[in-house]
Amino acid sequence: MQEIKAIALDLDGTLLTSDKKITDTTKKVLQKAQDKGIKIVLCTGRALKGVRPLLEELDLFNEDDVVITYNGGVIQKTKSQEILFQEAHTKEDVIYIHQETMKVNLPMNMLDLEYVYEPTYPTNRASRYHDIMGMLDFVKMNPEDLADDQLLNKAVLCYDEAILDEEFLKLPAEFTERFNCMKSRPILMEVLPKNVNKGQALVHLAAVLGMEIDNIMACGDADNDLDMIREAGFGVAMANATETVKAVADYITTSNNEDGVAKAIEYILEK
Repeated sequence: MQEIKAIALDLDGTLLTSDKKITDTTKKVLQKAQDKGIKIVLCTGRALKGVRPLLEELDLFNEDDVVITYNGGVIQKTKSQEILFQEAHTKEDVIYIHQETMKVNLPMNMLDLEYVYEPTYPTNRASRYHDIMGMLDFVKMNPEDLADDQLLNKAVLCYDEAILDEEFLKLPAEFTERFNCMKSRPILMEVLPKNVNKGQALVHLAAVLGMEIDNIMACGDADNDLDMIREAGFGVAMANATETVKAVADYITTSNNEDGVAKAIEYILEK
């Protein structure tokens, strides 16, 4: 194993317990790693605003701290919000996404670095995105009304699980070929630019931090963490991870409710 200089951490099901907390044990071990000069980087599908309380709780809101947001679509400094890397949808992309999802009657939201845009139609199936991301700023806006040079970091389809799964399968093959579509929650399908994933984000993170990807450890549990676990120099799967994630991991730790992240970090600190 190469020397670990940075640790990328997924949030839900990994760093966070099932009740969305970070245990005191995990906080202490994260601080221990930081004291040894190891960078801690949160890697999430959320926007920066949605993860800011956690960054502040872990003292990751300093001038040189960075965060990976939008499932790998953006790397930015936590404090200044300076964009270090970004790959995003164009206006043309989100118009197409909206047109196709309208045909199967699925509600769509679009996100940039500031807002969640909520089209005014369809009206019979309201998006549930506000239920899970109410801390973000929502604006009523149809894709056609966006500025021509507007960049959107992702689109999301958020609705009841059974209906979402059934209707999503009706979308044309071109849709899933053109975009990277992944489920991050049972009721949430994320539609990302084709080349955006957490694994590619680690490649860019290594360049940003001036290190090799072999110097990065990554911890995750869900299939949207698969590329990250595979690409990292040392990939860690949680005990509660999917079997596909476990299959590509270098190490399997305990679950997110058993300080799995802390135990994995202790393991590499002892090497």
